[in-house]
Amino acid sequence: MSTVSRGDLLSSQVRRRIVELVRSAEGQLAAADLAAQLDLHVTTVRFHLDQLEQAGVLVAGRERRETVGRPRKVYAVAAQTVPVNEAAYVVLAGVLAEAIPGAPAARSRVAIEAGEAWAQAHVPARAAAGAADSGELPVRELLDVLARWGYRRESVTVERPRDSGVLLSLESCPMRDAALAHPEVVCAVHVGLIRGALRQLGVGEVGVTVRPMVGPELCLVDLELGESHSALAPVEGPDRP
Repeated sequence: MSTVSRGDLLSSQVRRRIVELVRSAEGQLAAADLAAQLDLHVTTVRFHLDQLEQAGVLVAGRERRETVGRPRKVYAVAAQTVPVNEAAYVVLAGVLAEAIPGAPAARSRVAIEAGEAWAQAHVPARAAAGAADSGELPVRELLDVLARWGYRRESVTVERPRDSGVLLSLESCPMRDAALAHPEVVCAVHVGLIRGALRQLGVGEVGVTVRPMVGPELCLVDLELGESHSALAPVEGPDRP
C-alpha cells in the first residue's frame, strides 16, 4: 500500500483534475475515459487512480451494463464526513459574527484571537522541528486541520512560489454565505486558525495573509516562513457583498 499522504496526493494538479472529472460524471468514468479527457496514457491515469483510491479520496465500483463483456471499473468521489455549507452552521456563524461589537478592524482582531485560541485548544502541540532551518512548512498537517473545518482536501491546491513560502488556494468555503456577509469576522477567524495551527505544529515565525473571495469560489492563503504577521486582505473579488 502507498505511504503517500492524502494531502500530498491532492497537491498534484493532475490528481485534483481527476477528482473534479469523476465528481462531475457522478461515478461513470473509467481509467480509459479519464485518459482521453486528460490526454494522458491510461497506465499513468491508473497509477493516479490507485493512489487516490488507497488514500480514500475515490472509491471504485463496477459499471452496470446489459451488453456482453466484463463490466468496467468506474470511480466515484468518496463521501465526505464533514458537511459543507450546511444551513445551520452558516446561520450560527452569522449570529456569532453579529454578536462581536466594534469597528471592522476591532472585530477582526477579536476573530483572529478566537481562531488562534481554537487551534491552541484543539490542535495537538509538537516541538519545533526546525521548520525555519529546513525551509519546509507542515502543509499536510495544516490541511488536516482545515479538513476538520469542512474544507474538502481535493479542493485545496498547494503551490510553492518561493523557497520559504507556500500558497494555498481554497475552494468551496464551508462558511461561504456567512463569509460574504461578515468577511471581517468569518475570514479573520480563518487567519487566526491557520496562524494558531502552525504555531501548535512547531512553526515559530510565519506570516499568514488570507485573501478572501478573489474568485466566485476561491480564497488564497499566503504563508511565508521567517515573517511574523497575521493579515486579512480587503475583499475585492466578484462576490464582494
